[in-house]
Amino acid sequence: MKFLILIGIVFSVLTGCQTENIKVQKEQENDNTEIWEIQISKPVFSSTDPQKCKVVNDRVAALIDSLKNDFKVQVKAYNQAFDTIPDAEPMRPLEMFVEDSVFMANSNYISLRLKVYISLGGANGETKYYALNYDLKNGKFLSKGDILDLKQANEINRVLKQEFKNPDECFSEQPTVNTCSALNFTGKKLCFTYGKYVLGAGACGDAIINVDCSKLNNCLLIK
Repeated sequence: MKFLILIGIVFSVLTGCQTENIKVQKEQENDNTEIWEIQISKPVFSSTDPQKCKVVNDRVAALIDSLKNDFKVQVKAYNQAFDTIPDAEPMRPLEMFVEDSVFMANSNYISLRLKVYISLGGANGETKYYALNYDLKNGKFLSKGDILDLKQANEINRVLKQEFKNPDECFSEQPTVNTCSALNFTGKKLCFTYGKYVLGAGACGDAIINVDCSKLNNCLLIK
């Protein structure tokens, strides 16, 4: 009897120490008509507890739905404007593309980035980045100030300047934590994403700076 009790205790300790895997699936959506082309790739997270990842999946879906609805409203306004101009030919189809990058998905954190490109008839479209970082253990989304101690912004900016690669000297501005468009993380690195025009002319494009967590260890608030 004592032997069986001991086995039961050992089993419960071992199973309690196991880390829960978070599964990630890709979901694709295509909505193409004569007037717009919408292509969306988004992550869907799941675990053995159906509710564990629901808040993240809901936030991703709500953000994409909001952006998609705004895009369709703007497309409608764009086409109505051309209806009032004789012989004018609107640019069609207008475009919305969403790409996702998952940096971390484990029992502690989910970190993902959405890259959203929208073209509304101009010569160049606009790309925006959205970071979603979620603390699964405490059940809350993380802001920049939850990930890094922004009171140490000078130290963070010093490291960013040190790690910034600008070989052609196209970018005219130095990266800072405050101007970062999206902040994500893995277990070993922090990823600072700067959208087009943030650090220089449009021709320079986007900028991504990967920093080893060890270089910002004193500023890092997540473990």
